[in-house]
Amino acid sequence: MLVFPQLVTGASALYPVLKARRKRTVVNVVGDGSRDVFADNEAAWVEWELHARGMTSAEWTAIDDLLQAVAGRWQTFTFLDPTSNLLIQSELLSSAAWTKGALVQITPGIADPLGTTRATTVSNGGSTASGISQVLAVPGGFQYCLSAWIRSSASTSITLSVGASSRTVSASPVWSRVSLASSSGSPSASTVTFGLQLPAGGSADIFGLQVEAQLAPSDYKVTGTTSGIYPQARFAADQIPFTARGTDVYDAIIRIVSPEN
Repeated sequence: MLVFPQLVTGASALYPVLKARRKRTVVNVVGDGSRDVFADNEAAWVEWELHARGMTSAEWTAIDDLLQAVAGRWQTFTFLDPTSNLLIQSELLSSAAWTKGALVQITPGIADPLGTTRATTVSNGGSTASGISQVLAVPGGFQYCLSAWIRSSASTSITLSVGASSRTVSASPVWSRVSLASSSGSPSASTVTFGLQLPAGGSADIFGLQVEAQLAPSDYKVTGTTSGIYPQARFAADQIPFTARGTDVYDAIIRIVSPEN
């Protein structure tokens, strides 16, 4: 799996990160001088500019190795957007994107910590632990952070999982944001499962599920049918100029482009 590498610190990028979306409009001028204007959705692109300062030799070498492997702009790789949520349908837990236990019930339209009604009650009616999960096409060797707001009037426990790693937390009647930062435990895997489990008979309100390729949660970003995983990303140039400021200190500005998801 060709993927833009993660930093040795577990961060997904060095900041600042500049992100832009570019769309094309087709204009057809007809014989009478009038114009037909169409949105060209197939030509929508996303661009990132990563200002990577202070990279170690290992970090710069990993990026340069990927550049050589894809022959500059020629071939594609997967890029995990450091400004986005990697999950899809982060608030529509009843969608097919989420795998639910056979006796797990989903009730949307619940009051959330932001003052709206976008939270969901997840109830486990079974006799064993069960919940919801989503499988993402991301490398198993990266560090990830799964986060969510949770609340339960019955003060139940909730288990967060990133691949084989898990953490059990307590949900109280007050909204709290919890997280689990971990690798999947399967470095060679090309998919990772992220999920929440409730004990038998447990019920909790859930809001703001988010996955990021870093060690701590950032501000929540709601997602619909698209996420921050870009499997058709390319380098914007065949070469990346860099500056070596020392034996283990490298600077570079890295530009990446991708069709819009």
